[in-house]
Amino acid sequence: MEPSLSDEALGAHMIDSVIFGHSWATPESRSVFSEQRRMQRWVEILAALARAQASLNIIPRSAADEIGSLVGREIPLEAVAEQTRATSHSTLGLIRILREMLSEAARDHIYVGITVQDVTDTSMSMEMAEIGNLIWADLRETERALCALASTHAATPMVGRTHGQPGAPITFGFKVASWADEIGRSLERLQSLQSRALVCQLGGAVGSLGFFGGQALELRAAFATELGLGEPDISWLTARDRVAEFASVLAMSTTGLARIANEVYSLQRAEIGELCEATSDSVVGSITMPHKRNPESSEQIVVLARLVRSGAATLLDTMVQEHERDARGWKAEWAVFPELCNYACAATAMARALIDGIEVDADQMLANLANGSAESEEMLSFLTPHLGKHQAQDLLHQAYLSKARGGDFSTEVRKRLPAEIADIELPITHAPNSASSEEMVASVLASLRARRSNESDVWGL
Repeated sequence: MEPSLSDEALGAHMIDSVIFGHSWATPESRSVFSEQRRMQRWVEILAALARAQASLNIIPRSAADEIGSLVGREIPLEAVAEQTRATSHSTLGLIRILREMLSEAARDHIYVGITVQDVTDTSMSMEMAEIGNLIWADLRETERALCALASTHAATPMVGRTHGQPGAPITFGFKVASWADEIGRSLERLQSLQSRALVCQLGGAVGSLGFFGGQALELRAAFATELGLGEPDISWLTARDRVAEFASVLAMSTTGLARIANEVYSLQRAEIGELCEATSDSVVGSITMPHKRNPESSEQIVVLARLVRSGAATLLDTMVQEHERDARGWKAEWAVFPELCNYACAATAMARALIDGIEVDADQMLANLANGSAESEEMLSFLTPHLGKHQAQDLLHQAYLSKARGGDFSTEVRKRLPAEIADIELPITHAPNSASSEEMVASVLASLRARRSNESDVWGL
């Protein structure tokens, strides 16, 4: 027997790192893809198959019961690994060890008539169910927190920015409602995905289930029922769109969270100072610059989303397969899919914590608004009926150029006005009009609450 993997080797990947793993996965996501959990899930699938086969008298009921007794038992991983290396087959190592754990009467009735991909694809559907539920829970809680934040700050004025520069006023609630609105669509995409992603695979050698003759489709239906998964109309051995779609939805969801995180990152800059990540006295921003308070979570969410997108692109590429089985694409999923799911779970968990603890400086938002040119759009709207839009825009453009050189803006505007309106009251000192922003916030919140009232707290199985 070859030596087992050392602790050093197990921590070689960031996901499995004892020191850094908390930033790249969650305990729940790591558990889903642990070696022991994977083997136990495969045993659950084989037990479900045995029960389905027994119901059709393909194997004895007593054998199915004994195979079912293996569920939940610890799998000797080193022994499975030794047999896997010896056979160079993905599942035969496990089957040999399971046969040793069964009586002579039952051991020949395990893994009858199926292929490795039936086990691994069905296992992947079960993994999607578990990961989807974790993502679903965190996204819903993040959406809930964003709804509360948007409601609280529906009328809190701040600078709206375009091209990285100050633009016209908005409210902070308007910005947050845009985040919540996008997360709502992520939840809708995840919800609609269930019927396509959570299906079993039972195709046998080339997908036709030829081993079982006339009982094939009845067996597949019974197998799906045993596992609580959907039944596909046709085997999907080389049709990898189910996995690719799940990955793509996670990529869109985490990238939506990265948009939020990137905004927090930007608005936490000292020269802006409108938002800040929650922190504690023990957190150190820099060991060489003691004053620093870094947006660690925001940065990491952006990093994780980038990796999820990269993984999703690889899984999209695996959709191009050959004939009725093609391990060149299918086995790439074995490496990429768990990584992608761990990164996505870490990102959604971090985003949830980020929004729950976010610090809002409404006074600084107002100060930044006062220091800019908040009246620009309103002034253009005010002068357009008097001068026409394009003449008004040109007049204001020149006035702002003069202001930038030290001139008084109000004076610069007035000296450019036609004589007949030279004494008109300008809306320079008026508070910014946030009515439309507040209305859109209210509309988003109403739509999200209506959708949430009709959806489940859990996703998948």
